[in-house]
Amino acid sequence: MMKRLYLLNFICIVLLLNLIFSNISLAQITNPIPEKIEKSKLSVGIQEVVQIPESGTGRSQERIARLNFLANAGDGSDRLFVNDMRGKLYVINNAKVSVYMDLKRLVCSGFSYDTSQQGFAYFAFHPEFRRNGIFYTVHSEEKNNSLPNFPVTKKIIDSTGNIIESSHHDVILEWNTTNPSANTFSGTFREIMRIEQPYPDHNVGQLAFNPNAKSGDADYGMLYIATADGGSDGFPVSDTDPLDNGQDLSTPLGKILRINPLGKDSINGKYGIPKDNPFAQDGNPKILREIWAYGFRNPHRFSWDTGTKKMLIVDIGQALIEEINLGIKGANYGWGNREGTWLIDEKNENLLFPLPKDDTKYGYTYPVAQYDHDKPASWKDFYAVAIAGGYVYQGKAIPELVGQYIFADFANDGRFFIYL
Repeated sequence: MMKRLYLLNFICIVLLLNLIFSNISLAQITNPIPEKIEKSKLSVGIQEVVQIPESGTGRSQERIARLNFLANAGDGSDRLFVNDMRGKLYVINNAKVSVYMDLKRLVCSGFSYDTSQQGFAYFAFHPEFRRNGIFYTVHSEEKNNSLPNFPVTKKIIDSTGNIIESSHHDVILEWNTTNPSANTFSGTFREIMRIEQPYPDHNVGQLAFNPNAKSGDADYGMLYIATADGGSDGFPVSDTDPLDNGQDLSTPLGKILRINPLGKDSINGKYGIPKDNPFAQDGNPKILREIWAYGFRNPHRFSWDTGTKKMLIVDIGQALIEEINLGIKGANYGWGNREGTWLIDEKNENLLFPLPKDDTKYGYTYPVAQYDHDKPASWKDFYAVAIAGGYVYQGKAIPELVGQYIFADFANDGRFFIYL
């Protein structure tokens, strides 16, 4: 009798487990956004203006020059600046290109360009650059004797489960040029922040000042810093945030940070903490006061609409969803518990599931727009798999685009998108 009862219980348990896993399988979402992206009737031509000098050769270099960002200094000179991730900052003046600064040569011999996500990543001019000559850069360095302000405190594991060393450091520098109107840099620099990166990918992305902020505003002169979640070891992987940095308020990874670069009340005394940051007055030593928003996978680009004054943050997804988010102070955007408006499994982030019925209790902020990785059967290359960021158009040359967010994707199909 006891053996029969045990066998019956065992069969019931097996049936119950099968039912549970069957329901999970049925709940799994394989095509999260069935609607296709519509093709616009509007077409815009692109005209070549200048060419940046080659910085690498051969297939192993991936591209001749890895150009990352184009901007003016806001000093009224109409000059444009563009960085090559291999270490140089160029100035474009009257359709002529010249080297403004060789960051790789100036900073140290440990400048790192091991992957397409490392190198001279970004730069930003202080809103008073014309007067003070100050601008900021972020680049990656090999680990040396310099101690990071933000070390990785968790065990770093590779894709096979082995404990490994951290990958490198990301370093933010402040530069002070002696002549802001010159087309060649001369001056000094100082380090203001050094972040240890656990893995080679998903590093610090954009640096920027809010262009809508005016002198006297609380946001004027505050530097925003996009930091990805630190990545993972191995590709493809099922878990791109194995340290769960996105939801961890004790690390800068997976966040938008906001600092006063000219202040001194940070832990290292090299920058300031804005008093109106969401956690500035929290008092919890385990929560970083620099954090402005969190829960990101790779928010490498953001911008402000000069019309509505709203901030838009893109977040590169894992396997299925690309996001456009409205920037909100103190918001939690859900990674690595959410991708877009779906639930993800932390043990396999390539899978999506419907949101739980009690989802509102978690307080996540969801995208204002999103798209998935639909790909035509005949297409053999990448196809809209990593959002590249963009801007809301407020110009006069193309009235049809006014108020629309124009962005691109890192995939190789060469399309631009608009979000109405």
